[in-house]
Amino acid sequence: MVVPRFRTPALLGLALAILAAPAATRAETCLSPYVKRLDRPEKYLYVFCVDADAQENDFVITVDVDRASPSFGTIIHRLDLGSKGNETHHWGFTDDRTRIWAGGLFSSRIWILDVATDPAAPRVERVLDGVSAETGLSGPHTYYALPGRMLISFLGAADGGLPAALAEFTNDGEFIRRIDQPEEAPYGYDVAVKPELNRMVSSSFTPKRNYGKPFAEMSLDDFGDELVVWDFKSRTPLQVIEAGLAPLEVRWSLKPENDYGFTNCALDHSIYLFKGKGDGSYEAKKVADTAALPADLRQSPDDRYLYVSCFGGDEIQQWDVSDPERPVLASTVVPCVQPNMMHVTSDGKRMYVTNSLLSTLDRSGNFCVRLVHVGPDGMKVDPFFDVDLTGFETGPARGHDMLLN
Repeated sequence: MVVPRFRTPALLGLALAILAAPAATRAETCLSPYVKRLDRPEKYLYVFCVDADAQENDFVITVDVDRASPSFGTIIHRLDLGSKGNETHHWGFTDDRTRIWAGGLFSSRIWILDVATDPAAPRVERVLDGVSAETGLSGPHTYYALPGRMLISFLGAADGGLPAALAEFTNDGEFIRRIDQPEEAPYGYDVAVKPELNRMVSSSFTPKRNYGKPFAEMSLDDFGDELVVWDFKSRTPLQVIEAGLAPLEVRWSLKPENDYGFTNCALDHSIYLFKGKGDGSYEAKKVADTAALPADLRQSPDDRYLYVSCFGGDEIQQWDVSDPERPVLASTVVPCVQPNMMHVTSDGKRMYVTNSLLSTLDRSGNFCVRLVHVGPDGMKVDPFFDVDLTGFETGPARGHDMLLN
């Protein structure tokens, strides 16, 4: 290696800063900022699966996504979770990335999975069966890592109604405290923290009494439209702001200095911007109309793009949010019917996609995992990466949330 000679200390300092800068592969998005980041390209994709007819146990699969591996794009492990009818849904890493907390919307059961002993083959470390009794809540949804703790947003009260709330646990599963919603915002869904600003935002959906029904029987009057702004350190609600109906994912801008973020409003078919006004208060406003039922929202590592899965419109949209108040639709792609969950890789070049939202909402039984490549000319579906989730010995499975390791 030839070491260049620098004529000025300033140039030398700049070169050292570039060499010392973290690699782009550490820029994983849509995880809690407290989660340890990968320092290499992904090798394993974990997929949280619901037995499609709820007659067999739910499970977790590991897909080989190491592009140098001879088994790339195939299922290499299946973990039986030991029970059925859970509506397994979302999950999240602990801060040290050694465990995944995963839960069921119907059963409110939570599994703590060990992914450190053998990352290719997760195992169940502990099952929490008494979550509703301990917290008074049901429908654990978002698993958000804090230092040594897991913060969980719940969709409703223990009886399946309202109010929703948040709860904190230690990483090994001990309940610490419940954090109540303000009375004027009883619905819950997602939660995300902006540590640099000491701010946290939570969003709204609907409780089990509603999401447990087929969509045609759900009441649109039983969905929330609020975002709650919190003082993060004290866990105190500061402000309730109105968005579109069913604001789901909360995504703060990735740049530390930016006091704004986005949410996808599923039943308003829109993207809303929430933004600090400079006086400590926040406002929310619609900045884009999407295709039908935007279900998931993801970010590019450079903070330039939002990806919106339009479950009802059968497409994924890529929005340029360089100007956050005026997003521009950059590209669209159709990876499968009813695309739902997405997971963008740490270099921003790949996106994995599953296509089940809820057993009460899915309209197709053709469940799969697809891969979308993201380049300067937009998104393109990989024609060779197609993990079929319909051919298990136990029958089809609904693949929902994903994590990379």
